[in-house]
Amino acid sequence: MKRSVILLAGGEGSRFGTKKQYILLGGKPLYMHSLEKVLDLFEEVILVLPEEDLQKIKVPPKVKKVAGGKERQDSVLEGILEAEGDIVIIHDCARPFASRELFLKVSELGDFEGKICALPVRDTLKQVSEGMVIKTIDRTGLWHSQTPQAFLRKVLLECHFRARSEGFFATDDAMLLERYGYRVGVVMGEPTNIKITYPEDLALAQRLL
Repeated sequence: MKRSVILLAGGEGSRFGTKKQYILLGGKPLYMHSLEKVLDLFEEVILVLPEEDLQKIKVPPKVKKVAGGKERQDSVLEGILEAEGDIVIIHDCARPFASRELFLKVSELGDFEGKICALPVRDTLKQVSEGMVIKTIDRTGLWHSQTPQAFLRKVLLECHFRARSEGFFATDDAMLLERYGYRVGVVMGEPTNIKITYPEDLALAQRLL
């Protein structure tokens, strides 16, 4: 099966304060850490960028640039529509430390329509309201979801179209498959596969690097 990897770098950085995909980490833009890892792993590489930046960003000849949408889910759909692979691997470029091995593991779908990487919850979870603990949440069976995530393209495309017609927005693509009854497998994620959301996350990333 042909595999296409879709790298999401189309955000506006509202929580970070600037377009974080372009901030420098180890002397190169954040999105480049993911791009360099997958260039020789998959048959097709798609980089989703803000529309206003498409002409500014230079990429290797193999890489296809696609304009993102207003929401993450819109950007993923734009990438899927351009993809030619039977399997699509979705990854947030805000996670620069995902290993090459992790990309390969999730792309082996086996009997599933999708597969994600995730880590079991280790900490005690509390439900809090107005500054007061309401109760402790049983963490049995709870996992922290990460990217990359991989899916059969035709299944993910169907789920995106159905969600769009219903006005439903998911926090990740696996949630769409769950909503419409498809099977999503799990492989063990990586503790170092952190997501850079706030400026303090960048400081941690610099130490990890």
